[in-house]
Amino acid sequence: MRRVLIALFLVLLMPAFQGCDEAAEREIATDFVLQLFNGQTFTLSKHKGEVVVVNFFASWCIPCLAEAPELEAMHREYLDKKVIFLGVAIKDTESAARGFVKKAGLTFPAGLDEEENIKESFGVYGLPTTFFISRDGLITYTHSGALTKELIEHELLKIL
Repeated sequence: MRRVLIALFLVLLMPAFQGCDEAAEREIATDFVLQLFNGQTFTLSKHKGEVVVVNFFASWCIPCLAEAPELEAMHREYLDKKVIFLGVAIKDTESAARGFVKKAGLTFPAGLDEEENIKESFGVYGLPTTFFISRDGLITYTHSGALTKELIEHELLKIL
């Protein structure tokens, strides 16, 4: 029984260390189109040459709300450096996700992945999860859990 509990503990702990592997092999981000809450559409492939930070969130996710001010602050700080921040709501309703964006004061583009195609192609299994995508379309870092300004800046400086 003790071995089973230890194995279970290790399996549950693994996601916490997912973003710590600096030597992880980079992969090309899957292209997607997202209908944004402002009526426009976002197509990832149209942003080649720009750094893109894709943040998966939900209105009911407490850590998502906790990290929102950090994401917004970094979005504003890096606006002039061709860094695009994008919010992708999953497992949510459009009205609740829109309410979250308003409550959190997010000004960067966001939309609902209603059919969860984007979520599936990126392999998202927990919230919040954030992907840093380089100018050449490679995922350079994935972070499961709430982000800090320091971590966001650290990852951006590596790919700018």
